[in-house]
Amino acid sequence: MAVRIAVSFRTAFALATACARVGAAVAGCKPDADWTGYPCDATAPCMSGWQCAGKVCVPASSPATDSGGDAKGGRGLKGPPRIGYLYVGPVGDHGWTKAHDDGRKYLEAAMPGTFTETAPSTPAADAAAKIDEFVANGDNVIIGTSYDFLLAVQNRAANYPDVNFLICSGFITSPNMGSYFGRMYQVKWLAGKVAGHATKTGRIGVVAPVPIAEVVRHINAFTRGVRSVNASAVVDVIWIHNWFDVEKEPKTTRDLVTRGADVIVAMTDTTIPLETSTTLKTQAGDPVWSIGYDNLDSCQFAPDTCLASAGWNWGPLVVAQVRAMVDGTWDPLPYVWEQVKADPQQSPAYLAINEKLVPATVRVQVEELIPQLAKPGIEGQQVPFQAPVRDNAGKERLASGSRFDDQDLLRMCWFVDGVVDADASGKTVPAVVPSACVGDR
Repeated sequence: MAVRIAVSFRTAFALATACARVGAAVAGCKPDADWTGYPCDATAPCMSGWQCAGKVCVPASSPATDSGGDAKGGRGLKGPPRIGYLYVGPVGDHGWTKAHDDGRKYLEAAMPGTFTETAPSTPAADAAAKIDEFVANGDNVIIGTSYDFLLAVQNRAANYPDVNFLICSGFITSPNMGSYFGRMYQVKWLAGKVAGHATKTGRIGVVAPVPIAEVVRHINAFTRGVRSVNASAVVDVIWIHNWFDVEKEPKTTRDLVTRGADVIVAMTDTTIPLETSTTLKTQAGDPVWSIGYDNLDSCQFAPDTCLASAGWNWGPLVVAQVRAMVDGTWDPLPYVWEQVKADPQQSPAYLAINEKLVPATVRVQVEELIPQLAKPGIEGQQVPFQAPVRDNAGKERLASGSRFDDQDLLRMCWFVDGVVDADASGKTVPAVVPSACVGDR
């Protein structure tokens, strides 16, 4: 889940820099625009009314420092942590929001004396007002658990310089706003191997939520996992264009099975695709397997057909940020994008395998790959996208000896070889990423 608003930050950065250099007379430059978070330096200063702090623009009226530290980090909290969590959905989704709420409970247990409060099912349009309520309540840390909240968090971080902010998956920071996420694509690659071993039809169906780079990256990593063990298998994608839809999710699951899929991959915020799969059979009368998402225990909703679940573990990651705030060592400027760790209790994302359904040989093969993924730095991060990489139109996207960097991954709006769709006649064709995905094509 996570990236809910499609914004071309590279384009926005370029515009901000150009405006800063030549002034507001340039078409498209607005002196009253919100430049919070845009990059700046000695050669590309901020617009009038804004100042450069820690290489990003902040309102000139907002101090770049506070009593807890300077613009390079070391921001301390004034008093014990009081944390307000913005939730994009209900905790009962047993999906994205529940995973964040589990992380909140972990934080309370790990840091006794920490106060937390939540705002479930908050629309993006209401987020700024809810932050105001949290601050009025005395909260000194605000956590936006969805990219939906990025604009509101950016705005309020500038308005409340004495409050620390965290945004999940934002990848934009400022002197009092940090960003955190986990490299779930590594886990999706492992899940693809499980699915690739399980499929008999050679067709795996994905119930895809919203066409953004994050979801595309996860589909691509999954597909490369599938084809690493089953070179002829394909991954069929149908978009529902929402993070959850109680009507479209079961219908899409059934449509994918009708198109030949015998493994269903849930990427929405619910367990509906898993539960629907349990009621279906393939044309040969075999079970329809499934792969869960968001929570490690999602297979409990389909114990006889769910092969594995890729789950988030936000607790340790957020605890590390809040402890640094308490210690006065927090540096919000570098975004945090943690990779898989060998210890599942500390890893931001992990794969739970249903031992009842997945053979020991497959489990061992998958688990033996975790140390590779956990190697610090790009060596471990790059494993699912080791060169060469071709897209499903035959174009080479990564030549042998090359590597993707984070920007390549964060702007991935194209499909790897093996991702398919069905045309109006039902014929299998290479899938095309919808135009709503803002990034590289």
